[in-house]
Amino acid sequence: MAFPKWGWSSNPFVLRIEPKLFTGYEEQVKALLQHVDNRHKIAILTGHTGAGKTHALKWLEAYSDGNAAKLYLAKPPTQPQEFVRVFTDHFGTGLLARLLGKEPSLYTLAGWVNGRLKGGHLLLMLDEAHETNKDVLEWLRVLVDQIDSVSLILAGLPALEEKVRVELPTLDQRITSRITLTALTPEATRQLIQKRIEAVGGKGTQPFTDGALEVIYNRTGGFPREVLKMCDRLVREAAEKGWGLVEASNIEAYREVPVPEVRVDEPVVHFSPKPPSEEQLANLPYRQRQILDILSKTDWLTPGAITEQIDIGAYATKQHAVRSINNILHRLMIDGFVQRESRGKAFMYALTPNMRTRFVQK
Repeated sequence: MAFPKWGWSSNPFVLRIEPKLFTGYEEQVKALLQHVDNRHKIAILTGHTGAGKTHALKWLEAYSDGNAAKLYLAKPPTQPQEFVRVFTDHFGTGLLARLLGKEPSLYTLAGWVNGRLKGGHLLLMLDEAHETNKDVLEWLRVLVDQIDSVSLILAGLPALEEKVRVELPTLDQRITSRITLTALTPEATRQLIQKRIEAVGGKGTQPFTDGALEVIYNRTGGFPREVLKMCDRLVREAAEKGWGLVEASNIEAYREVPVPEVRVDEPVVHFSPKPPSEEQLANLPYRQRQILDILSKTDWLTPGAITEQIDIGAYATKQHAVRSINNILHRLMIDGFVQRESRGKAFMYALTPNMRTRFVQK
């Protein structure tokens, strides 16, 4: 969809990875580059959903040392043996080697990779690493130990670091760089929007006024994905209604969850347009605070998954516990602490962008 009114060739806020448009996180980017340039072995990159982990990895793939071999995995293997296919597909084995059954095994893979690198360096990036299991991560540690020159970046949700610390101390001890993507600053948020607009032929941050940019930052907490989603909604609305500018006064109260998706039996309760105050957060009942703590470590959980992480001894049955947690989540959603999305037949919950920022800063 083009926006000729502003000179745009297309919508700049479509959710897609554009390495050249990666913005902000100067200190984190510097740390990633130093890790690779110094040929350190293992780094861990963590951040909540939407913080820009994948974008950071794709930027690193595009703009780090051009002489290094680069291997990006969007999803981790489910079994250690899959590493053989990952590396042989990347470096190639040749038809004769396959016919003669001379492909490497998991136990000879590191030596085989060394032969293919010929003294060069390998940048290995594993995205969504929190989704993999202990065996895969342990074998990855073994391979990294035995490959002569490799820099591994493990990227995932904040739960990844705790998982490695508790379950894989030998891997944890080998991590030389620990990098966290929290949220963009107000200035970096402006730069993100400006880069996107100028990439499709626009000028500056037009049509957003300074007041609108401030509201966008406050409502999204500076999380890149949330910024792009909100800007996309606003420019489409502006195009439909013929706005020349998007001003703060044009922006209705932002809701992470649209009201029609909220199914309640009691009278409709309107969402608060303001983020919860520090006093509200400090005065939350124990169970509500416990649920927020759980969601601060892992994004997008069902009520059942949350129930698995709490003591349900106070409830008559697990079904009673799930029902109670469901009610608490509904209350937290109305008060602006959590958001939810429909995934198939289930509702999944996460902290709102504003709450994510607060928990990261604590």
